[in-house]
Amino acid sequence: MNSNPQLPPIPLNLAPETDFKIAREFFASAGFDQSHLCELMKMGDMSDLGNVHWDKLDRTKFSPALWACAEVFLRGERLSEADLQRVWNESVLNSFRSLGLVCNSRKAPNELLCPVWLYPVEGSLIVSDRPNELETELRSAAEDVVFPGIYLGTLRFLRLLPDAHGAEALDLCGGSGIGALLLARQASKSATADVTARSAFFAEFNGRLNGVPIESLCGDLYAPTRGRQFDVITAHPPFVPATGKTMIYRDAGATGEDVTRGVIANLPDHLRPGGTCMVLCVACDTFEAPLEKRVWDWLGEKRNEFDVLYGFEKALTVEGVVAAMTKRGQNVPPEEARNLMERLRSAGTRQFVYGALFIRRLSTPTAPPPLRFGMGPLATAAEFERLFAWRRWSSRQNLNGSVAELKPKLRKGVELNVRHLTVDDELVPVEFVFSIENELRAAFRPDTWVVPLLAEFNGKRSIREVFSNFQTRGELPEGFDLNAFGGLIKRMIEKGFFEVDPG
Repeated sequence: MNSNPQLPPIPLNLAPETDFKIAREFFASAGFDQSHLCELMKMGDMSDLGNVHWDKLDRTKFSPALWACAEVFLRGERLSEADLQRVWNESVLNSFRSLGLVCNSRKAPNELLCPVWLYPVEGSLIVSDRPNELETELRSAAEDVVFPGIYLGTLRFLRLLPDAHGAEALDLCGGSGIGALLLARQASKSATADVTARSAFFAEFNGRLNGVPIESLCGDLYAPTRGRQFDVITAHPPFVPATGKTMIYRDAGATGEDVTRGVIANLPDHLRPGGTCMVLCVACDTFEAPLEKRVWDWLGEKRNEFDVLYGFEKALTVEGVVAAMTKRGQNVPPEEARNLMERLRSAGTRQFVYGALFIRRLSTPTAPPPLRFGMGPLATAAEFERLFAWRRWSSRQNLNGSVAELKPKLRKGVELNVRHLTVDDELVPVEFVFSIENELRAAFRPDTWVVPLLAEFNGKRSIREVFSNFQTRGELPEGFDLNAFGGLIKRMIEKGFFEVDPG
């Protein structure tokens, strides 16, 4: 299935199920799992693997079988075939050979190595291409490298996977198949699709290695699912503006948005009503519109059927992105860098933005305007579900009716910082800043007179009650009515400062 003659052949084999079963059971009995390894190797998560000081690890805490797994599969070391026969036993070693997880070294025929990278992550065993090959040997030739599944971006993507309980799920740009594997824990059916045959093969292998039935498809985005619809669609697409020779796992057209746009523009044909799409990506704010508005436009004539939320994490300047590409060994010569800069400017790119798009298809074409909010690195799909539910409920209400009866309370983690200045020899508060920095990220600077009103909300007082109390005492500015106050609280709920139970 290897389409590029410059690449090494795929070393893995879709061996009989008995070999996969032997491998699964061995890894489980050896403790080759994420939580155990992170504890022994002092890692916060598997993305810290590259920072492990192997010479400082306490080998006495590892069983011989687990230490050999760490050395061969995680570190990529060669070990004596005789030694491995002793610690793994002949049956396990034979199954590893049959699957292609170990082979004899060309440099030292009496030693065995793992020609791929095998690691546990989020409860699954994942095989991908090795990072040293990705960074060096295959850089100029590998158009279809199977990208590792333990880098920070991928782990963030996995945390954001939507609820797929009973759903038919599709993970696009699937690579190793890790997204589909996690979705399969809840979904009735789970499929992964990737444009390269190499990734499709690795995904099929990983499904069998974990004993999880996933459908591994090969083709450009939705091409292999033509005519089908899904309840959940996810993607962690490549996003680098292409320069020179394209690397499929990394590059995404003139501005880096081609793949992301393709995922979203085809949702009207492939996402069922009530379904959810999640895309973690880098894309562009232009001078004409922010990303979430552009995404809404990409949905075409049926855009009013889709509720678009954008969890914004950080912004990157156009100059910074181009400079980073030239510094990361991507072989971007000065002339190509200048051409890229001009191309991005011509496209009206104001800045690159990184975050998560959640898109819900509604049963009726009554979607509210797209919404951007600040997202922290530990955000999960639950934050987006909270907002979808709130927007669905509030769109059916009016500010002088049900919304005014809500009893908000400040969310855990909200801070109020006050800045003072010396005025007439006294410290006087001149600025109030509400902030939140956990799953969500936001800051709000209200006028001084608003702060006492906001401090009243503890889940026991309604918006109407707080407003009426301050109005009776004459502590509200002229023209500030219940409608304006309710609108302010709604915005603070959307930003994550308040939580409510609409009932």
